[in-house]
Amino acid sequence: MIKNLESSSLENYLMKEKNLRKSDGIEDSVRKIIREVKDNGDESLLSCINKYEEKELTSIKEVLFDQNFLEDKFNSLNVSNRDTLVYMAERIEKFHNKDIQLFDEFEDDSVEKYGYFMRPIEKVGLYAPGGKAQYPSSVLMTGVLAKLARVEDITVMFPGKINDLNLMFAASHLVGAKRVINAGGAHTLAAVAYGTQSIKSVDKIFGPGNSYVSEAKRQLYGEVGIDSLNGPSEVAIIVDENSSVEYAVKDFLAQAEHGEDSRCFLIHLPGFDLNLFNESLKRNLSKSKRTKIINSALKNCCTIDASSLKDAISISNCIIPEHLEILIDNINLNQLPEIRAGAVFIGTESSAVMGDYCAGPSHVIPTGGQGRFSSQVSLNDFYVKTSFMVASKNSYKKNGYKALLDNSINIAENEGLLEHANALKERNN
Repeated sequence: MIKNLESSSLENYLMKEKNLRKSDGIEDSVRKIIREVKDNGDESLLSCINKYEEKELTSIKEVLFDQNFLEDKFNSLNVSNRDTLVYMAERIEKFHNKDIQLFDEFEDDSVEKYGYFMRPIEKVGLYAPGGKAQYPSSVLMTGVLAKLARVEDITVMFPGKINDLNLMFAASHLVGAKRVINAGGAHTLAAVAYGTQSIKSVDKIFGPGNSYVSEAKRQLYGEVGIDSLNGPSEVAIIVDENSSVEYAVKDFLAQAEHGEDSRCFLIHLPGFDLNLFNESLKRNLSKSKRTKIINSALKNCCTIDASSLKDAISISNCIIPEHLEILIDNINLNQLPEIRAGAVFIGTESSAVMGDYCAGPSHVIPTGGQGRFSSQVSLNDFYVKTSFMVASKNSYKKNGYKALLDNSINIAENEGLLEHANALKERNN
């Protein structure tokens, strides 16, 4: 059902995949969309929504919803759904609440003090995918952090039909969003990056989306900040002879149902019954209500032999997956620093699906190997960090103040920046 890949050919396989994604014409299409929305504002945005989201709007106001609307949607939920959203929000807040120190200062022997302070970003745009399903979890995964950071102005964006999105609207209320734009895609990101007649611009954009959304974030970086380039969802699952075949199958299918371009890798140690896995995969898939999406995704999925756990981790480190599951008990946690992945789930009862919802860590995680330089979204991402130092007449009493001046003057003169040196010489009396 799914291809078996030799570990020796994995790098070539990943490179081929990467090149295919680059040559699909998305870059030029997104560039054109962004330019049109930047130049024409609401008019082009309206046209794009009708074209790409198959709507028949006559005004942008039809997809803009204020805080009163969001509150009504939250209050209209049944108690069970409302409590679930609150529980998830509390779990996310609990994990991130001690994630950051907003101010710190240090004594110094050259100046009086130095340190840093953090201020929240003023305006953020939070993107959540939609269309095939509704994802209130994605709203909460970024929105709870924005609220916790005390971001003043939160705009939430997601596509889909209004009547199917009650949980999305309710989650937006829970995180304190000032407005929701019921639209998605590159056109919506361009609108919040540049602003239109009806939509305020933001300072930074967060959240996962499809390849068009990811490409739009890449092209808009610099005009706005972005969290990371979140592409198609992916998982690597490491199993051995004691791992549950059914757990591995269910987690494999859970990841595949994200979308047709999802990627799943099963890395199996000696003793794991691969035939039993494939049989169970077929059996479970035949009962699934999302067979069409999963079947398309399985074309991007593969199994890989590993000789040992160390070998399996090496294979996973070549992929640098968004999610890594190690469905094996008694793992030595001292091995964790060796692992290269966005988020790791360890133990036979663990699952990446827990991370999608109520475990606590953000599920907005870099994909496509970008975990080699990027991290999952954290509270830090909603702040700007600024350094400071204090130097006054009292600094002359410090043993190192003159050394700081002399060395800085020397470097400035060697760089040929003589006015830099003169600025410090004036103080070096």
